[in-house]
This record gives sequence, C-alpha cells and structure tokens, in this order.
Amino acid sequence: MKNYFTIVLLLSIILVTSCSRLRKFDSVEATENERYNIVYNDGKCGIYDNNADSLVTLIKYDALKYSQCVIKDSIEITVWVCELDSLSGLVSIAGENNEMLEIIFP
Repeated sequence: MKNYFTIVLLLSIILVTSCSRLRKFDSVEATENERYNIVYNDGKCGIYDNNADSLVTLIKYDALKYSQCVIKDSIEITVWVCELDSLSGLVSIAGENNEMLEIIFP
C-alpha cells in the first residue's frame, strides 16, 4: 500500500509539472489556414503551428495578417503580412519544416 501511495504521488507531481510548462497566451486568433493561428502575448503577436504544437515565430510582431497559401514545386508556402516597429513586411513559412523567411521593408 505504501508503494501505491508513492507511485500516485510521483505521477501527480509529474502531471502538475508538465501542465505548468504549457504555453499561455493572452489570446489566440484562428486564421483561414487551419494549421496556423496568430497568438498574442503582452501586446505582441506571433505565428503558432497547431500541427506541431509549437511557435513558428517569436512573439515579436505588432500585427500579423494571413495572406495566402501557395504551392510551388510541391512545397506549400504560407505567406503573412506583418508589422514590426512601424515597418511593414512579409513572413513566409515552408509547410514541410516550418522554415521561416522574414522580409521587412524600410
């Protein structure tokens, strides 16, 4: 019985620890592309991949807007319009591996 209590206590501690590490966002905005969401935290936003359950970009943009999804040579590329420090630009994400390309215009 003592071993059973120890195992339950250990599993409870692991569960509480793993839940406390989950990312918390102020809000989440769904986009036309079900794979990606825009997440907000402390007045900034970033792109979150629902399939990979992880952030694709840092939460650093002032604004993000889903633009389009393009398939070129069997590679899916998702394009976003962004604002960063009063500058406009584009963020492109390759669907295969979430590799990101950011272009900010002066």
